[in-house]
Amino acid sequence: MQSIHTIKFNNNVYHNGSHFTLLLYEQNGVAVAIPLPNSDLMSFVRVFNDTVQCRNHIETNLQKLVTLFGYDDNIQHWLSSVDNIPPNLEEIKIFCPAEDRLFATSWTRRYRKRFENITFDIINFEELNYRLLLFGIDHLKQLHSDFQPDSPELQQLVLDYKRVCHALANYFWWEANR
Repeated sequence: MQSIHTIKFNNNVYHNGSHFTLLLYEQNGVAVAIPLPNSDLMSFVRVFNDTVQCRNHIETNLQKLVTLFGYDDNIQHWLSSVDNIPPNLEEIKIFCPAEDRLFATSWTRRYRKRFENITFDIINFEELNYRLLLFGIDHLKQLHSDFQPDSPELQQLVLDYKRVCHALANYFWWEANR
């Protein structure tokens, strides 16, 4: 089964972009397997299984704008233990089980006022694959201008973009015909 742990970040292409997409999923104990059937297409996502390493990565790359997908327990722990958020962290997309969505929505309210420069979004586990693909379309378009025309990196980015588009087309076809 493809999951968060099968995402392979393409450092050669996406490390040089102006925007980073990070995914934080630190589990102490038994990890919940979150299916991501299209994880092989998510090479634009850098996965962290350690909150401190993720935070350090954001703080040492202040010139990069960051969108962080994070497991609700990890984000709740992180936000409760800091006074500031790095200025380059623009958006936090929190994923959680459907039954925890209401709780996640309520605890993020107290941080929305404290960290006004950040956009928060709550995602059910079941939607994570789709939402990463949908996000990837805009993200990859945005990165397009970061690369030289005809460079191998741009060619790979365009190929990745087309693959994500095909996966979404299949998803929508399946949704329309079920």
